Amino acid sequence: MMAEHPVNTLLKLLAEFRVEIPIVQRDYAQGRQDPDTTIVRETLLADIRTAIREQKNPVELNFVYGKVEGDTFIPIDGQQRLTTLFLLHIYAFADDPSRTELFKKFSYETRTSSRDFLEKLTLHRSAVFTDAAAPSAEIEDSEWFVAGWKYDPTIQSALTMLDDIKQAFCEADNLAHCLSNPAFEPVVFKFLEMKELGMEDSLYIKLNSRGKPLTPFENFKAQLIGRLQKLKLPMTVDFEQRFDREWTDLFWANSQKSFDQTFLAFFGEILINKGLLVQSSNWERGLSYDRISADVFEAAYNTLTYLCSNLNDAITHRLVFKALSANRNYQDRVIFHAITTYFHSSKGIKEESYEQWLRIMKNLTLNSTIDEISLYHRAVEGINHAAKHWDSLLDCFAQGGSIVGFSSEQVKEEQEKAKLIAGDAAFAQAIYDAEEHPYFSGQIRSALHYSIGPDNLHDKNSFVRYWTKISALIGHTGPIHGNLLRQALLSLGDYTLPVGAYRTLCVNDPNEAASTPSLKRLFSNHGAIVKRLLDAIADAADVEGELKALLAGATVPQSDWRYCFILVPALFNEMSASHYRLREIDGEMILVPNKSTNGYSYGVFLTALCEQLKSKHAIELLQDVLGTWADRYLSVKGLEIRYKNNKFIITNNGNPIYETQSDRPIAEVMASGLL
Repeated sequence: MMAEHPVNTLLKLLAEFRVEIPIVQRDYAQGRQDPDTTIVRETLLADIRTAIREQKNPVELNFVYGKVEGDTFIPIDGQQRLTTLFLLHIYAFADDPSRTELFKKFSYETRTSSRDFLEKLTLHRSAVFTDAAAPSAEIEDSEWFVAGWKYDPTIQSALTMLDDIKQAFCEADNLAHCLSNPAFEPVVFKFLEMKELGMEDSLYIKLNSRGKPLTPFENFKAQLIGRLQKLKLPMTVDFEQRFDREWTDLFWANSQKSFDQTFLAFFGEILINKGLLVQSSNWERGLSYDRISADVFEAAYNTLTYLCSNLNDAITHRLVFKALSANRNYQDRVIFHAITTYFHSSKGIKEESYEQWLRIMKNLTLNSTIDEISLYHRAVEGINHAAKHWDSLLDCFAQGGSIVGFSSEQVKEEQEKAKLIAGDAAFAQAIYDAEEHPYFSGQIRSALHYSIGPDNLHDKNSFVRYWTKISALIGHTGPIHGNLLRQALLSLGDYTLPVGAYRTLCVNDPNEAASTPSLKRLFSNHGAIVKRLLDAIADAADVEGELKALLAGATVPQSDWRYCFILVPALFNEMSASHYRLREIDGEMILVPNKSTNGYSYGVFLTALCEQLKSKHAIELLQDVLGTWADRYLSVKGLEIRYKNNKFIITNNGNPIYETQSDRPIAEVMASGLL
C-alpha cells in the first residue's frame, strides 16, 4: 500500500523527516568514475543547471519510495538521487549556517564512516568550497578528514560528485535561492510513503532495478551488522565503527586487489570453524544470519582489534592473511583458527602464553596430514577442546596433555619438548632456534632422540651438535647436496622407506608429493643409518667434502644394488624426482621411472652397466636398456644382456654365451672383452 505525499523536494523532505539511508542499501554510486556512471552524472548535473538557468521544465527524478518510522523516512528506492541532491544543497548553502541543523537530518546507516563524513561535511561546508582548489582536495587536507575514509566507496563517490557539482554550478547566480524558491522548483521527485513494508531488503532488490545490485560484500556487511544490532552486544557500536575505519584500513593495506573477497574470507573462515557453514565459496548466499552467535562477533572483534593494534607482529599478520588468500590450504586455515581461538579466549590481548600457543599449534599443523575436509574438521575440533588451555598450553603438554586431530608422533614430540623447555632455559632456546628451520617446520625429534645419553637424559650440547649437522645437510629449501647425500646414506646401508609395494630413496619435497616419503621424514624417524651418517661427519662446515670422503671409503659389496648408485650416480636421473621409487621383483631391484611399474621398468644393474658402457664406447653402438615388467634386457652389438639371480647372462640369438661368476658382476662384464 502506497500513499502519495505533498513532499516533492529535498528541502521539504528534510523539513518534515529525518532521512536515514538504511543499512541494506548499497554504497553511493553516482560519483563513481567509470565511463557509464560519469556520463549519467554529467548529464544529470547539466539538466539541473539548464532548469535553473531557464526557469522552466524542472528536472523530475521520478518516484522516491520508502517507509516512515516516527519522524524518520527510510528510502528503499531513491537513495542515489537523494544523496546527489543533498550534496548539491550542501554546495548551494555552504555559507548559510541557518541550514546546518536541517542538513544534519540526512544520514547514512550503511557505514559509520559515511555517516560521520556527511556530518563533518555539513558542519565544515563553508571551508570546503573555496576558489582555490577542488572540494575533494580541500576536504582531504582538512583536519577533520580521517585517513581511513579514503577506502569508503560512498565517501570517494561523494568527493567526485562534489568536484563535479562545483565545476557545473560555480557560475550559477543565486543557486541557493533557486533551490528554495517555491515559485519554481528546478528539481522535484514524487514522494511515496509505503505502508506495511515488511522486509525492506527483499523489496529493495525488486524496486532498485535501475541501480547496480548489492555486491556480495555489501549485502553481507548489511545483514551482519543487522544481526549484531539485534544481539545488542556491548561492543556493537565499536564493532560497527571499527569495521568502517581501522578494519577497512587493515584489509585494504593487505589486499587492495581483492579487498571485498579477503574481508568476506575472514568472516567466512570464522563461520565455518564455528559450524555455521560447510563450504568456503559463495557461502554468503545461503547463510542463515539469525544463527550467528555472539561468539562469532567476539572472535572477529578480538582478532581484528589485536591485528590493528599490533601492526609490528609480522608473523601473525602473515599467517592470518595467508589463510585468507586464494591459494590457501587446509593447514593455513587450521592455523588461522588457532589464532582466532586464542584471541577470542584472551579478549584480544596478547599474553605471554601466545608465543607458546602459536608455536605449538604451528608445529602440530605443519607436521600433520591435513589435506581433506574431514581432517580439517578434526583439527578444528582439537583446537576447540584445547581452548581451555589458551594461557597454559606449554604446561599442559609438559604434564602429558594431548590434543586430537593432529599427528600422534608430533604430539609426543611437543610433549617431550615442553618438558625440556619448562625445565631448562638454555635448552629451550636451542629448541626454539632449531624450530626456525623452514624445511622441518618445527619437527626436530631426530636431534632430540640422538641427544639422549646413557643416563636416559637429553644433553643440550649433543642436541646442538646433531642439529648443526642436520642443518648443514638440509638447507632451508631442501638437501644442499641431494644425490650425494643419498649416495652417502646408501654407502652405510639400505635407508629406503616403504611406500606401498615400493621403496623410496626419499624425495626432497617436505610436503611429500604423491604421498612419497621425504628426506624430512627420513631424518625425523631418527633411524640408525641417519645417526651413523651424522656421527661420521666431523666438519659440518664442509659437508660436501665429508660426504665425498665417506663415499671414497665405502665398502659396499659390488653385488649389492646399492653399489650401482655409488658407482653410477646417473641412475638417479632414471627416476622421477617426485617419487625416487624402487621395487624388488623376483629378487632383482628395479628402477621405477614414475610413480608405478605399469610401463617400462629398468633393472638397477642393467642400467648401471649401460651407463658404464656408454662411458667406454660411442653412444651410437648402444641400443640402451629395453624391456617390460616381465623381461628387461640390454641390447648391445646384437647381443642381449639380462640380469637374473644376481648374475648377468649374455645371449646371441637366444643362445647363452656368457654368465658372470664373481661377486663383481659389472666389473666382470666390462673386463670380458665381449662388449
